[in-house]
Amino acid sequence: MNIKRIFGGDRRTSLIKKNIAGSLLVKGWSCIVQFLIVPLSLQCLTKYEYGIWLTINSILMGIDAIDVGLGNGLRNRLAEAMALDNHEMARRQVSTTFFMLVMIMLPLIVLFAVSMQFVDCNALMNVSPELVPDMRGILVASVAIMGSTFIFKFIGNMYMGLQLPAINNLLVVLGQTVSLGVLFVLSLLGHSSLMTVAVAFTASPLLVYLIAYPVSFCGKYSFLTPSLRFFDKESLRSLFGLGVKFFVIQVSGLMLFMSSNVIISHVMNPAEVTPYQIAYRYFSILYMLFAIIASPLWSATTDAYTKGDWVWIRRAMRKMNLLLLACVAVVMFMIVVAPLFYHLWIGDKVEVGLSLNIMMAIYTYMLVVSNSYSYILMGIGKIRMILVVTVSEMIIFVPIEYFACKYAGTTGLLTSLILSTAICALLNNMQLKFLSLGNAKGIWNR
Repeated sequence: MNIKRIFGGDRRTSLIKKNIAGSLLVKGWSCIVQFLIVPLSLQCLTKYEYGIWLTINSILMGIDAIDVGLGNGLRNRLAEAMALDNHEMARRQVSTTFFMLVMIMLPLIVLFAVSMQFVDCNALMNVSPELVPDMRGILVASVAIMGSTFIFKFIGNMYMGLQLPAINNLLVVLGQTVSLGVLFVLSLLGHSSLMTVAVAFTASPLLVYLIAYPVSFCGKYSFLTPSLRFFDKESLRSLFGLGVKFFVIQVSGLMLFMSSNVIISHVMNPAEVTPYQIAYRYFSILYMLFAIIASPLWSATTDAYTKGDWVWIRRAMRKMNLLLLACVAVVMFMIVVAPLFYHLWIGDKVEVGLSLNIMMAIYTYMLVVSNSYSYILMGIGKIRMILVVTVSEMIIFVPIEYFACKYAGTTGLLTSLILSTAICALLNNMQLKFLSLGNAKGIWNR
């Protein structure tokens, strides 16, 4: 096997191939870890407690993915600075992002902790206080630790801006691995409290990022070390100009996703969240495989667009369309083998019906289609259309999700999610075609 031929091509393409190979190894381990975590969690918690934890975790995942747009803003602006070989500009972007995250997150953590003292958290989550008496403490501790992790997550965004998403993936999976180890110890000790499991999950990634900080900035990338001296108002305006758009897109998209677990818990009961999340985690294997290939494309597209290389971008678009065809075969295979997989994975602890599998498979595939186009658009920075569509869908479809779940259960809820994702995918595809042909005008070119 000729390794040079496999990883050959121009510098940008070669780097993408190397990151895909690295991410496949890392994500393969991540997949194993995430599937091992589920039976261990069910061993540590009751089904009722696990449903509550899945609902809380979906909220935390939303918080984890939102960085006021600064993380994705850094990803684009750092890629631009490195494409221009401007190390001082790059350091200003990194320093400004880090210190802004500190100034934003610390007050928010304190505000959340104080405000929760005036909220009936058990009623909010539809949780019996007899079964979970410390709901407020669990929420406050989880959000406080996640908020701290939120600050240091900029390290992962930095690596993505350097076109090294495999390293970002490695940091994520190391946090998951630490969580798995802690859960294993807890499972040996017998039934654990929901508070213990919540702290184990949230504190593990923070520990990894705290270790990664000195490791990242004491070697090859020391020229990017955050410093107050490089905190720059011009860089802040540049980051926020693009970052605010990313932030609103993130919030709107996550409202659609996060609301699902909350709606199921509130309309039905917390236990029904478990089969929904089990199916989601299974079919998210497809999205994970897609993201391994597509994630390096984001910053590579920024590099290509900064240098005016539309030939490379069009070639990447054609390859992405071929990937979507392959995903159809993968998702159909996953539907067929789902019962066997669930049996081997969780035994008879949770039952996931055929209709839920089919609807979740369609929803996951539509996410892949939509993001295959949006990754390129976000790399280019032309995201005004995505912004308008995502905000509109949040306003329209969250209420639709609620009533669809009320009258048709999880099938109705997933139908509304599929419809909203399909609309977004169609408009993303149209905008990308306009841009590639040089015909984009107005909102399509912003």
